[in-house]
Amino acid sequence: MTKLNTRLTMAIATAAVIMGAVAPAAFADTTVTVTGNGAGSHNAVGVTNNTGTKVVQSNSSTVVTSVDSTANTGGNHSDFNTGSDSSITTGAATSNVNVSVGGSSNAAVITPADPGSNSTTVTVSNNSAGSHNKVDVTNNNWFTAIQKNWSSIITEISSSAKTGKNTSSFNTNGSSSISTGAGTSNVTVHVTGSSNTLVH
Repeated sequence: MTKLNTRLTMAIATAAVIMGAVAPAAFADTTVTVTGNGAGSHNAVGVTNNTGTKVVQSNSSTVVTSVDSTANTGGNHSDFNTGSDSSITTGAATSNVNVSVGGSSNAAVITPADPGSNSTTVTVSNNSAGSHNKVDVTNNNWFTAIQKNWSSIITEISSSAKTGKNTSSFNTNGSSSISTGAGTSNVTVHVTGSSNTLVH
């Protein structure tokens, strides 16, 4: 008489994530018991455990930034004045442009399985002389991580500050003065590329 108890678990996890935590699949307990067989009996047991974890992350980013910034206090005129003073005073013309572009990112945290929680037990006992017993146990465990990033970043900036092109002409019997503030253009561009992070 043959008593065969088999508990078999196969777990395959597949994830496509932007950011997450994945626990790899683990072998469950496998117990095979062949016992109490009479003389000349033949017993064959085959056990195959397959477990795997696959993490696939993919990002695609296209960023186009176009900035046109102009500060202008110029182009003032004081002309054809007679018998009086002429004065032109302008403030500062300042153009500040700050552009920050961040690329795409992938992050995966893989929590390893506890190897102590998995076991395979095979017991062949109490068989009489002449019996034939064969047990095959195969355990396969695999882990695959694929991370891909693609980024296309185009930044176009036009920045100008103008305080010029002021005129004071054809003035008679008076003083003429032109006073302008500073023309300042400040441009800052910060581009961060794509990144992949895998913790296993």
